[in-house]
Amino acid sequence: MVILAGGVGSRIQSVAQGLPKALIPVGGRPFIERQFALLRASGCRDVLLCVGHLGEQIERCVGDGARLGLRVAYAWEDPTHLLGTGGALVHALPLLRETFMVMYGDSYLPVDYGAFASAFSAARTPALMSVFRNEGRWDHSNVRVERQRVVYYDKRAPVGAANCIDYGLIAFRREVIAAYAGQPLPLDMATILQALVGRGELAAWAAPRRFYEIGKPEGLRELEEHLAQAAQTTQVRAS
Repeated sequence: MVILAGGVGSRIQSVAQGLPKALIPVGGRPFIERQFALLRASGCRDVLLCVGHLGEQIERCVGDGARLGLRVAYAWEDPTHLLGTGGALVHALPLLRETFMVMYGDSYLPVDYGAFASAFSAARTPALMSVFRNEGRWDHSNVRVERQRVVYYDKRAPVGAANCIDYGLIAFRREVIAAYAGQPLPLDMATILQALVGRGELAAWAAPRRFYEIGKPEGLRELEEHLAQAAQTTQVRAS
């Protein structure tokens, strides 16, 4: 798993108090530990963190991942010249496997990552995007899917153009990213995804439940409420 954790996180700075988004406390634990718990539950053990802004704080907390039951490596960007979400993957090319999954450093995605990886193998496409039938809830829809292919993707999609949202979990073959080596940076991942859509090469996988993201204070509150409710439900079942 590749986690893009190098951004500044300007929208959440009012509550971040000098921390990178990955280390913002969520229910008493650094957010990245919440992400790692989901990965471990699906059998994922190897993580590559793409870091830049305040990355040294993340490394001090996570280290090599052994304390958290994972093996963690790092791809470092110059925090004064960030490369964009796509550029971070290009920069990390020497560390990428032939196939890999990628997610954002502020996303909490309660899905079966093993099932997603299996779907990617079965799709036989260069990339697979997880989508959620959002219908305008939680954030505006930006994806349209037909016959298990993404046929439209635009982060600024007008109302009515899309019925799903990019869930925040994507699988790539390394060759997709390698094709952008040497191109001007910064590079947004949307550029890569839209090119795949144009060629009919981006498959879709429907996530069964909603996502959470802590990029904004209201998203952080929603996740904390979700985790508190989940913990309460677990206690009731155990009693």
